Amino acid sequence: MQKLQRIFLLVLILCWLAGCGYHLPSVAGQSGQAAVKTLNIPIFANKTYKTNLEAQLVNSLVDEFSLRRNYRVVSAQDADLTITGTVLSYGIAAISYTATDTVREYRATITAEAVLRQTITQKVLWKGVVSWSQDYPVNADIALQQNSEEAAIREISRRLAQQIYLRVLDDF
Repeated sequence: MQKLQRIFLLVLILCWLAGCGYHLPSVAGQSGQAAVKTLNIPIFANKTYKTNLEAQLVNSLVDEFSLRRNYRVVSAQDADLTITGTVLSYGIAAISYTATDTVREYRATITAEAVLRQTITQKVLWKGVVSWSQDYPVNADIALQQNSEEAAIREISRRLAQQIYLRVLDDF
């Protein structure tokens, strides 16, 4: 019994020393501590009828890149890289109905294009289109309905920012 306990303790210590193998992603080709890149994210263009979508998306992008250890968001004159973009479309569609044929739930969808460039040379390093949808419930109170739509837009912006970050990381 005591021998079994010692073997178990030895295996436990070896596992602890070996670690789990998890590591943070690094920028392509770099191992160990990746160099911090400075990044500027100016306000995107908005080709939709809905105001402030571009500001919401840029705020989410700034938050997303600021949370990452390999990027620091700075002003335009101090940036190595710049992400520009356009909110291409915004739409709402009814997706579910009650038995009396009234709308129960909507789906909001935003599509945006983003471009990552070297600030000095304007060389395009990455370009892509991202899209995300979020469902939200119908409410008889117009103020609560608008709050639900705005919450869906915030979530979509957060998800689009994550997609852009991951694609930039994968392709860059």
